[in-house]
Amino acid sequence: MRSIRNAACILAAIIALGGAGLLLAREPVEAPKVVSQDLYVKDFAGDPTEEVRAQLYTFPPHSSVPWHIHPDAHEMAYIIEGTLTFERAGQPPKDIEAGQAEYLEPNVVHRGLNNGDVPVKLFAVRIKPKDKPVTTEVPAP
Repeated sequence: MRSIRNAACILAAIIALGGAGLLLAREPVEAPKVVSQDLYVKDFAGDPTEEVRAQLYTFPPHSSVPWHIHPDAHEMAYIIEGTLTFERAGQPPKDIEAGQAEYLEPNVVHRGLNNGDVPVKLFAVRIKPKDKPVTTEVPAP
């Protein structure tokens, strides 16, 4: 009985001191969102079924994109500023710094993360089938 009284006294003290908010569920803090911007979309010369797409991605600090593939697309990525952690399924993470580029084969499961405290800007060029989406989310490997 004494422990119930003690718990009640502690709870009353917390509420009296304005700490009731500590006991209430808080809304989850939304993670920063990666922003993409289409810079260029044109037919691929010599093949009307494919297109060339250039995009600029901005990864705020501590942001990431989910695991995904680019269906049947070739991707060339160049880091303009910051350091991006690049994860491919089955391989150790790789940091790509400003001034470095990376090639990604079609249909490779991957994701990018900004683990730093400054934004990352990534320029990506893809050659992809017109009838396929740019990105398809997939389960984590």
